[in-house]
Amino acid sequence: MFLHNYKYSLRLMLGNRQLVFWTLAFPLIMALLFNMAFSNIEKSEKLDPIPIAVVDDSSFRSNMIYSETLKTLGEGDDRVFDISYTDEEKAKTMLSAGEITGYVRFAGGEPKITVMSDGIKETVMCCVFDEIGNESKLITNSGMEEIARQLQSGNKDIDYKAVFTAEAEKVMGTDTGLKDTSPGNMSFVMIEYYSLIAMACMYSGLLSMTLMNYNLANVSPVGKRCTVSPARRGSRLLGSLSASFTVQFFGLLILYLLLLFVVRADFGTKLPQIILLSLLGSLAGLTLGVAVAVLVRINENAKLTVLISAVMAGCFFSGMMGITMKNIIDKNVPVLNRINPVAMITDGLYSLYYYESGERFIIDAVSLAVFSAVMLLISFTGLRRQQYDSL
Repeated sequence: MFLHNYKYSLRLMLGNRQLVFWTLAFPLIMALLFNMAFSNIEKSEKLDPIPIAVVDDSSFRSNMIYSETLKTLGEGDDRVFDISYTDEEKAKTMLSAGEITGYVRFAGGEPKITVMSDGIKETVMCCVFDEIGNESKLITNSGMEEIARQLQSGNKDIDYKAVFTAEAEKVMGTDTGLKDTSPGNMSFVMIEYYSLIAMACMYSGLLSMTLMNYNLANVSPVGKRCTVSPARRGSRLLGSLSASFTVQFFGLLILYLLLLFVVRADFGTKLPQIILLSLLGSLAGLTLGVAVAVLVRINENAKLTVLISAVMAGCFFSGMMGITMKNIIDKNVPVLNRINPVAMITDGLYSLYYYESGERFIIDAVSLAVFSAVMLLISFTGLRRQQYDSL
């Protein structure tokens, strides 16, 4: 009976052109549209090295942290600053002529930044120096504590430069510079692709909801015949879910092939975990569709509206329509994204890209599994309570 329900469900889904479009074709179209719309945005908005001047005097040269960090930030093809080391009068002249964004001089160990206007480059310059200042204070405090410990232990011959160099290495990494320990700089367009994958996973609910409607006596004539048939509800539900999961799996496979080989999206080095998370997300979408079909007692078109609205709201809160929305929700209403399966999927994808540790990925994967289990439990409970006076 299970195999019969499974094959019958496959035929029903693949014969429904509208269902095939929204669950299989629509995510592919969206991926191509995203690629066309966003492919050149990052190139056009790439920030070139910011030209600045540093007043090269004894105050600057004696500040090891700033001098070494600025040296790092001013080297290489991906440098942040294009630095000119000069005296203060020359720096003022260069600023007035528009040759530099701003200049910095050191007084009392602190940087004094001078700019002509308030723009993006000026803001970046100030933010970078603020960050260096925060690191400098941390290094200084740690160094002073280490010196105090050595003095208390009776060491009078302290190499102060070595102490502060060691503390700088602890704070900043292997040397005195700003370090990026992530595997790469994620393209912000990837956030859109992650949300698209999450949407495709949740659209699997359209498959399961459509099949469930065929099994409910208060929705369709087919449902009335199924209800009075000797087939068990559990077997019918399992067959429908299995067929839905099969179609969804092939839909995701085609989407990933498109993103990898046509769009050239960068998913990092953990593709098996990404696929596993997508399958768990698809299971969450399937069970959500079953729950909506069972619990929302309205006509089929109204159920479709409820499900799509729920999925699109989840996509919005996870950052699909605005890449900053996820951070806003996480800061102000964190519980919302903890119960939002779309946010669980995107968060798991972020964690696989950025973090070596799999702890956050495991949390998101388990959360999706728990969400699916809860939806199934609610659906089974709702099905068992359904009774009809007549059919």
